Amino acid sequence: MVETSTDLNSKQANPVTRAPRPSVFAEFKTVPTLSSVEIERMYAIFSKYYINHNREQFTSDLFEKDQVILLRDSSKRTIQGFSTLLKVDLKPYGYQATGIYSGDTVLEKEYWGNKALGVAFLKYLWLEKVKTPTLPVYWFLISKGYKTYLLMANNFKTHFPRVEKSTPIQYKNIMDKFYGHRFAKNYKAEHGTIEFDHTACSLKEKVAEISDDLFKNKKIQFFAKMNPRWDRGDELACIAEMTLWMPLQYFIKKTFLKKKT
Repeated sequence: MVETSTDLNSKQANPVTRAPRPSVFAEFKTVPTLSSVEIERMYAIFSKYYINHNREQFTSDLFEKDQVILLRDSSKRTIQGFSTLLKVDLKPYGYQATGIYSGDTVLEKEYWGNKALGVAFLKYLWLEKVKTPTLPVYWFLISKGYKTYLLMANNFKTHFPRVEKSTPIQYKNIMDKFYGHRFAKNYKAEHGTIEFDHTACSLKEKVAEISDDLFKNKKIQFFAKMNPRWDRGDELACIAEMTLWMPLQYFIKKTFLKKKT
């Protein structure tokens, strides 16, 4: 995933002196309803940030998903990013629960920091939770870059792996079953990573570099420790749990931060 915003409440450091960042809005579409023009634009954006891929692989992966969140420029309505989603029934894995698996996600650099995707995705997960309020809803995401990891770690109270404590056995078991089935030989349960060879699709150089300043962040340090070959395309297997109270928690957090600034 190429980052949109690592915190749904993130703001510009100096809004007085910086030019306004162009904005996007989120549009949900089922994958079969995408036009050839939309798919072509999606692949063009993807190709700007990733290496070791081709159109056939991209299309195959896309049509395995259920829905896509298109991120369109607020003025021009042109596609500037997207995220693909797959709803998974976890009963075959032995759990009365719903899983949402995130696929390819990317946003044009000039729109980084925009929170439209984060808010749209949070709403999507919450609506899934409302359908079955007594059953868990898990978000499965794989991260080859620290920005994806922070998007989860900064916004979901229940998420793993995390720097503060070890992953509880119940979450480890769910991840092992899901990722072990989905990625078969590539999932390394002992490390919690999905490991590929040098030909794997990976971020282009300098897209998500970890600078010395960034490395001071404990969560980024943790990500780099858990996924030391992230720059070669290896993925960190993660899980987060959606709750009915997350929108309220987000509202409280947003309100608190406004009062602090």
